[in-house]
Amino acid sequence: MSIVEIIHAVRALSRSEKFQIAQMLLDDLAKEELLAAFTEGHVFPIYTPEYAPDAAAQLAQALMEEGTSS
Repeated sequence: MSIVEIIHAVRALSRSEKFQIAQMLLDDLAKEELLAAFTEGHVFPIYTPEYAPDAAAQLAQALMEEGTSS
């Protein structure tokens, strides 16, 4: 089936069927995107307090400032 035939067939569908097809295609694209993001052998950084020793103090300060401004 050619793309032209597919487009013609999709246009003949009801509105709800078109939404179902759109959702299915978007789900497929999202899965492909997710799989493409994770390549074998690629190293992803993991941020821990070891690499941000001031993170807890900065978070506490931000929460205190937010609490006093409310």
